[in-house]
Amino acid sequence: MVVEFCGDAIVLSGETGTKLKCEILKRYYPTWWRITSGNESKNFSNPTAIVEMNAGTCLDYIKETDETILGSSGHAMNLKFENDNPTSKLKIVLVESDSECFGHLERVIRNKWPQCDVDAAKLPYPENETGVYLIQSDLRSAIEQLETSPLGNSLFFFDPLLFTPWNEIERVAKQRIRSYYHTGTEFIVFLFTSDWFKGRKSLNLDPLPDTQKEDGWTKDQRTTVRNMESLFGTNAWRETLLASGSDELRMERLVALYRRRLHKWFRYVLPFPFAPKDNQTYHLFMCTNFEGGIGITKRFYVKETQNAAYDFDVDEAYHKFKTLHPETMRELTGLRRPAEWKCLRRIVKDHDEGLCDMRCEDLSAEVPDWDERLRIFRWLEAEGYLRTIPPLTDAWDKVPVLSEIDWSVVEKRLGIPTPPGLGPLVPSMLWLYRQFEINPFD
Repeated sequence: MVVEFCGDAIVLSGETGTKLKCEILKRYYPTWWRITSGNESKNFSNPTAIVEMNAGTCLDYIKETDETILGSSGHAMNLKFENDNPTSKLKIVLVESDSECFGHLERVIRNKWPQCDVDAAKLPYPENETGVYLIQSDLRSAIEQLETSPLGNSLFFFDPLLFTPWNEIERVAKQRIRSYYHTGTEFIVFLFTSDWFKGRKSLNLDPLPDTQKEDGWTKDQRTTVRNMESLFGTNAWRETLLASGSDELRMERLVALYRRRLHKWFRYVLPFPFAPKDNQTYHLFMCTNFEGGIGITKRFYVKETQNAAYDFDVDEAYHKFKTLHPETMRELTGLRRPAEWKCLRRIVKDHDEGLCDMRCEDLSAEVPDWDERLRIFRWLEAEGYLRTIPPLTDAWDKVPVLSEIDWSVVEKRLGIPTPPGLGPLVPSMLWLYRQFEINPFD
């Protein structure tokens, strides 16, 4: 695919796609950095890094509105250089393989952030002390370079035109996440979901066949199948995706399968859908092992896309809980709440998909004693609020038992509803909002 430029900006379409995505990341990057850097209490001294694996030029041009905006890498640079708080411990790593894009990237940085020494920023670690690393290489070579760099708490954004091969996703994850769902690393992974089933001429991508019988595939369909195997790093997806069904149904299957694949390295994986055009969909998969990480990004997404925020009457739910389980109230006085309730509420509110295990950091903080925490898990399972499920990862040996919320039990007994699904902001909705003077980008 030939990249088109308007000045130094990459020409992109989709006010409800690229622009919306960048607005969400504009809000998320500073929030993520404040938390992982230790905020004011530590004078932002924890080492942190934002790694843009497909950096572009820092600028995007939106056709529909004839405007140039900061891309995600531009917002990362703004965080580094337009900040009232000290950012000396924040590294910005911008990786771009396309030589023309990289030339525009250099020019944008020289013009917009002149305090960044571009020539020095192109030097490798440890010669480079600018806090910005500009890497012109393919993803594989960039990953090799990054493996020698101490990054600290890191956020990696994989934002290719279509997909990132699984072996490159896994190489970064394996190097960074060396024990069971260890925190300190987050991924944002882009996937253009509709293209696999509708095709896209500009990428020479044919739709996936709807049968596993290879003798019925065209040459171009075989190429698409090979690309999908590169996406997953396996052919285990074939039975589910090479099957009949509507494009929408097969896209749902793809999202579910890829979410499951990312769970190999991340306890929490939440796909955010975007619709830059009618009949076109992509997803950003937010991946983290920090319980609060998903909730933060979800709040930004829900607000920008006008989705309904997940909420329930906590007081009413607690009243039902203590009525059903008076034994948990023994030896409690005043406003104290039983640990069984506090753990259940945390899982419901903060754990994507209702997933949990004995090593979750927030539950460990709530109930530090291992034996007591184990008792609470067993109680929640015995009462039907939790059910054990097979592990979602084989990346480490001796993983703990994994549990998930049984939403039907929680809803029936406590009146806590299942979290609603997320829907994208589509172009027609954007037009309607503006008729009522609602601006989702405000």
